[in-house]
Amino acid sequence: MAESTIFLLLAGIGITVILYVLNITWIHPIFIIIVLGLLILPGIYAAIIGGPFVPSSRKRHKTMISLADLDPTDTLYDIGCGDGRLVFSSAPFVKRAIGYELSVPLYLFAKFRSLFNSKKATIRYGNIWKQNYKDADVIFCYLLPGSMKRFYKEIWPTLKTGTRVVSNAFQIHDIKPIKKEDKVYLYKK
Repeated sequence: MAESTIFLLLAGIGITVILYVLNITWIHPIFIIIVLGLLILPGIYAAIIGGPFVPSSRKRHKTMISLADLDPTDTLYDIGCGDGRLVFSSAPFVKRAIGYELSVPLYLFAKFRSLFNSKKATIRYGNIWKQNYKDADVIFCYLLPGSMKRFYKEIWPTLKTGTRVVSNAFQIHDIKPIKKEDKVYLYKK
């Protein structure tokens, strides 16, 4: 949520300064802040239903990629992909890497970054709970404990046999991971 607040403040100030410099007085700064506030609502909702954006270290990303044992035929999903770092760093090793993000500022930033990354990496705007992961070979997630329980109840049953789920920091408490390294947990359906 912090990134959304910073986005709102910086964008609001920036737009207000531009309007002042261009002498556009018919648009009130409060209107701009309200519009930008509406843009961050999905991000606040995403933080509540999944988890807030917390960037992981490169070391943690390498551990996640290593534990996933990625294959060139894999279809990979990063649910709640944030700025897309893990999607982009995984893309060279898989057939397709898809990241879902609901926070508008993060989605736009990740989408912009996708212009300069592998064509195998795709960033999509959407609620992680309303997507179809039936073709997933690998799922990366960094969800809070309550969301991990929801993941196990709603998404886990829809996954095909053999799907690998790599969770950063939080476990699926209803099943035992097949591997654990540096607070990264690997599960296999």
